[in-house]
Amino acid sequence: MTYEEAVKQLQTLAIKKGIDYRLDRLKPVLKALGNPEQQLNKIIHVAGTNGKGSTIAFMQAICQEAGYSVGTFTSPHLVSYTERIAVNGIPISEQDFCDLFNQCKDSMKNGLTEFETLTMMALLYFYKKKPAICLVEVGLGGRLDATNIIIPNCSVITQIDYDHQAILGDTLDKIAQEKAGIIKKNIPIVTTNQQDVVSLNVIDKKAIEKEAPIWMEAPVAVGSDWLLQGKQQGVNASLALRAIKIVFPNIDEDAVKRGVKKAVSWGRFTNLKHNNQTVIIDGAHNGQGLKSLRDNLKRYHNTKSVSVIFGIHCSKPLHIMIPIIKTLGDTFYYCEFDKTLAHKKESVSNYFKASLPLYTLGEDIPESPLIVITGSIYFIGNFYKTKRAINIF
Repeated sequence: MTYEEAVKQLQTLAIKKGIDYRLDRLKPVLKALGNPEQQLNKIIHVAGTNGKGSTIAFMQAICQEAGYSVGTFTSPHLVSYTERIAVNGIPISEQDFCDLFNQCKDSMKNGLTEFETLTMMALLYFYKKKPAICLVEVGLGGRLDATNIIIPNCSVITQIDYDHQAILGDTLDKIAQEKAGIIKKNIPIVTTNQQDVVSLNVIDKKAIEKEAPIWMEAPVAVGSDWLLQGKQQGVNASLALRAIKIVFPNIDEDAVKRGVKKAVSWGRFTNLKHNNQTVIIDGAHNGQGLKSLRDNLKRYHNTKSVSVIFGIHCSKPLHIMIPIIKTLGDTFYYCEFDKTLAHKKESVSNYFKASLPLYTLGEDIPESPLIVITGSIYFIGNFYKTKRAINIF
């Protein structure tokens, strides 16, 4: 089986099965695979609406600076599925990806979904590679997410906001209940004191119920020499710092400082220079993310002439997303980045009085001093792939 064939079969699973929230279905599969989740070293489990990727990036950089090998399981990916499973920032090889897919496929009598299969593959890969610590990101929600099969050394809940309401619930209380489902008995839980009071109350109540020590961290100041910029990174860094010190209490402080500075996550308020233009790339795919992007633009790039190229996933509510997007700049372009995944231009255009130009992947970006590329992570990934092919990145 080739890598392309494995990916095609994975995507078929996503279409046929979608999301199937029954963790009990995974137990016989894991047993058949030798229960790799029970044989890993340290694990940190990360849930939340926004900031999961950046928090993991901070933890990864800190641990690597301290000399620890680090496994990461994240989603979604920019270009290749292999990015989701990595050790020390190096994605799994296509051959290993195929081998693990075949191994898991043989155990799919219960009909695993795409994400469940990837989770099994990641656990197997980490069991074989034996990194000192595994950083595992929740796919969606937390309580019934496939990753919740693990028993971590520490759990982290980043900022919670409205997202995926059709699955997680239509109130902040319901969404927080799903995220707080990763809290386990006696396992430390770290969250931010910047959470909405509703979410904080849910997390605190669950921690008490599970007798889990809880840390509610205040944001740290974002250094001007950090690669990850933006006010929200002070929140994410504070969570990473606390979680790492819980798991590695004697970690070298100089390594911690170096790691925080070096942490990077492409597509999180990434600043680039191109033909005397400043290009900001930010995968702000929900209301909270877009508001953070707006605040960061005002803080770091207070200019009147801003062109915004955006793409919105079809699952996102346009009536919430577009009013915030319209505050980001003065000229707008929409990219229908995928025939299946993207909202149609006609639907988006209804929210704009003036004509909304269509941006096609691969074409030149508009001539403007400041360009903002934002929206769906899938759009950001497709943009990255097409622009990288012509050596812009």
